[in-house]
Amino acid sequence: MDDKHIVAIEIGSSKIRGALALIDNTGVLNILAVQEERIAADSVRYGQVKNTEEVSEKIDSICSKLEKIRAIQPRNIVSAYVGLSGYTIGSSLYSETKDFESETDINLSTISQLKESIASRHNSKEIYEFLPYEYLVDNESTLNPVGRVGRSIKGTFATIEGSPTIKSIINRVFVERLNMQINGYLVSALAQANMVLTPEEKQLGCMFVDFGCETTTVLIFKKGVLRYMVTLPMGSRNITRDLVSLNYLEEHAESIIRSVGITSASDNASRQNGQHTIEQPESNSYISARAGEIIANVVANIEYAGLTPSDLPSGMIIVGGGSRLKGLPEMTASQSNMKVRIGTTPRNIHICDASISADDITDVVALLIAAADKTPVDCLSPVTTPEYPSNEGPVYGGGSAFDDENGISRIGIDDYDDDYDYDDDEGEYKPSKNPTKSRSEYDPTEPKSGGLISRIQDRLSKLFSDDEKDRYDNDDE
Repeated sequence: MDDKHIVAIEIGSSKIRGALALIDNTGVLNILAVQEERIAADSVRYGQVKNTEEVSEKIDSICSKLEKIRAIQPRNIVSAYVGLSGYTIGSSLYSETKDFESETDINLSTISQLKESIASRHNSKEIYEFLPYEYLVDNESTLNPVGRVGRSIKGTFATIEGSPTIKSIINRVFVERLNMQINGYLVSALAQANMVLTPEEKQLGCMFVDFGCETTTVLIFKKGVLRYMVTLPMGSRNITRDLVSLNYLEEHAESIIRSVGITSASDNASRQNGQHTIEQPESNSYISARAGEIIANVVANIEYAGLTPSDLPSGMIIVGGGSRLKGLPEMTASQSNMKVRIGTTPRNIHICDASISADDITDVVALLIAAADKTPVDCLSPVTTPEYPSNEGPVYGGGSAFDDENGISRIGIDDYDDDYDYDDDEGEYKPSKNPTKSRSEYDPTEPKSGGLISRIQDRLSKLFSDDEKDRYDNDDE
């Protein structure tokens, strides 16, 4: 496989993040650079773009910064893979049956027909992903029907779907405003879940939670398949707004949340006894109360999925900016009676910039991994090689020494000798202060006069002429 450069853009409610990666010929993903831009609070609401102008400007700024990476210059970013998120995104179970007149081989085309039939009946929402849930071939259950032979097949899929406007607005940002192509849409939460969850966790049963700024997304896996998905319209910004109501500026409120986190009564007492007083106890209680409310809504979805915590022995795996809140994992474990761990980026992902923490960019890394798994398309403009007209040649110090088109050597006959002088300090030829011709006036196919070769020929001719004259003079003597 040839080296490919891919770009992923994650549009969040508080910031937009972009990443550039190289997939080398061995399939290894090398993240070259990551950039992000903060956005106004009302530009993206609950994961859905509201202000296309500001979002376009921020994405353009991110791409411009990524294009400065020396490894890709002078190429430009012309396309990207884009993450999908939003409070309207969730999952549903749909089934479709297909009967055959005789014993028939089940192939990929058969599976595609089942999906197309489901999509045609449910056009109120757009289906982003079809995830296999169960297949029945002649009423025999299987997860891999391709290659089986039967007279009927029933396919049940967990579909991830959302409002059609999510993609249409994003398409307006990239295609219409930025003149960039979208190589693929990727469901952000699913991409992260596939990255941080192990096959064993999915098989035994687990809950994946993405604590975002304005949304919290829940996915539940059991027996290796997605059983349930929902996006809740609440996140860490709810905590920030609570503190703003206490007459804090939003920036100050966010600083308090990062510094204080979720604290118990004993923690508050010790901090006010001189160890580390940060803010009033009132702010601490607001943070804990709102965080507890969000966790309670998350845990309630286990029951909505028809399961209990004991059905999910692998526990809860959490990611997102909200998961970094101090004390949140402990509070989540206490309220859910489940073990909790924070999802991390795989250690085999190579990040070229040592200043970037892999676990701080799980969202965009997950998009890059998901794109790399889908026969990726290069996101940069084609590599171009400077071309010279047939009557021109490269200047000294660059280009080929031969004119392949005309079959003649360019060494010494480009005739930049008259119009280029050698600079001893710089170690290269530079345009003469008194050129005789412009570059376009030279034709390498015509005989030259006054150039280096001509001057050497004149000198040799004179030298041999003098030798001959001396020899004849000596003979006369």
